[in-house]
Amino acid sequence: MSTNAQKAYDAYKRTAKMNFVQVTTAKLNVIYNIERRMERDPEYKRELDAFVTEEGETIGALIKKYFTGYNARHGLEIRETLTEFLDPDFAEGGYFVIDTYKKESEALIPCDPTEFHVGDTAHAVLRLFSHSAHAPIKAEKIKYVIMTDDGENTEGTAENTDTLELDFTLSRPGWVYFRANSVDESGKNVLGFDTAFGGALFDWKKVTLTKESPADLYEFWDKAIDRLMTVDPTDTTPDGYEGLVKYEYDMPKENHFELIKFDEDYVKMLRNYGIGNITEQMLEKFDFYELNLKAPGPCHSANYLSIPKGADPKSLPIQVSFDGYSAYPPSPAYSTNYICLHCSHHGYKLPRPLEGYYMKLRKGVCMHYGLGDGAVNSLYEDLNDNYMIYLHLRNLQAIRFVTDPALSSMIEGLHEKWCGDVRLVGGSMGGYQSLCTAALSTILVKKSAPYNLKSTSANVPAFCNLAGRTDKRVPCMTFYTEGMEYFDAAHLAGFIDVAVTIPKAGLGDKTCSPNGIVAMFNNIPAGVHKEINFLQNADHGVVPEPELQMWYRYSEND
Repeated sequence: MSTNAQKAYDAYKRTAKMNFVQVTTAKLNVIYNIERRMERDPEYKRELDAFVTEEGETIGALIKKYFTGYNARHGLEIRETLTEFLDPDFAEGGYFVIDTYKKESEALIPCDPTEFHVGDTAHAVLRLFSHSAHAPIKAEKIKYVIMTDDGENTEGTAENTDTLELDFTLSRPGWVYFRANSVDESGKNVLGFDTAFGGALFDWKKVTLTKESPADLYEFWDKAIDRLMTVDPTDTTPDGYEGLVKYEYDMPKENHFELIKFDEDYVKMLRNYGIGNITEQMLEKFDFYELNLKAPGPCHSANYLSIPKGADPKSLPIQVSFDGYSAYPPSPAYSTNYICLHCSHHGYKLPRPLEGYYMKLRKGVCMHYGLGDGAVNSLYEDLNDNYMIYLHLRNLQAIRFVTDPALSSMIEGLHEKWCGDVRLVGGSMGGYQSLCTAALSTILVKKSAPYNLKSTSANVPAFCNLAGRTDKRVPCMTFYTEGMEYFDAAHLAGFIDVAVTIPKAGLGDKTCSPNGIVAMFNNIPAGVHKEINFLQNADHGVVPEPELQMWYRYSEND
């Protein structure tokens, strides 16, 4: 193997061993630059393509697969926010460090970005440092944008400086977002310089829902779950579907029960499609299943299930995981500590490749689902027949199936090893699903076989307080349209009765904005344990290096 190939593979391994939530932007930048250089440099690509792993995969294929998995978890295309260097072996350019202060007269008093009060004048200092020397470095121009929950937007430019200073305030509880980057004369980002994604919260514990929750919110979901209970997940006969939801590939014909246990050929198929990191050797330690369940709506509930073979009786909880926005081929989840159920919120066939199959979904029927912008599958004209209601019912059908021995006794070892506990995890759109599933489980457990939901973890959760943009708040990824309240995590949070953790809320995250997340957090009932962790200089998929991370953590009802 060439030196270049060895360095590239070692860099990939350092990143791949990290959790998708914990991996830092700098490590993502490294493998992104390898990928970009392979596109520009034929000789470099030839050297790297000559290296093939024991599983028959090239470095380029491994990196592509890694980004597909990362993007599926976060619901974004992370490459769009990464930094390209002229030389992937040398990180030239710079990065920002953000400090915040309260401005009183001429004095600057250090203040956490989450501790400002309405009427305070907040002062943010953004200092630019060299990637290579970690010392201050001047930029010819630093362009900045400030957006506030008072509905005010400000843009400006500072020249020939390594320090940018910004002042802002709020007249009501909420969030201020700011962004800064080094630009050239034409206004384009300078190659090699990171963008600063910052923010500040003012009296965030007083942020409330923009619109009141519907009076019939519980009744609506109670009836929806009654509807779910009339659909036998193990029914092998598909039904037709005539409704408002648009779909591809004639999915109603696939809406029936099917259970497929992995064998070596199945694992090879996953590898050929660039999905996950399952190897033939892992079949000795885990039983893996493709689990397709009949569900309301046009699509079946499509899932992966894994069970550790060597686990003791009644020793394992079930961990249910959900993916982020858009449409990516889901990967099987596994852990020696859990029975893992990975729910695909779209309900399309597993496994299928990203190119062709899932790319068609991403650019079509799954491009704007639930966003309220008028595109296909984005609206809620009929509360009982829209993309989002079926998304949740598919997730609930999967949990109903695996927790009920009368339905899933055919799966060897499942109920023998399950201890009765369930936990939910997800990020972005997956975080949204974990919150909503926790809320709706309070209804499901009254109608199905019992299970003990222990906790829900929602990293940078999406779809929170969607009506915020109607009240001049800094908008999140969605638009607003009538009917959204029934599917808004901030409203459904009022049903939650188990511990909630928000591992990260990025203070510079305009995709899943903190103003909506804290509105959701504040609507969780009193007495329920909840914790939230804010991270400064963090966009939706951006996490600074550990030595640069500035966390602000809060918990209630420990």
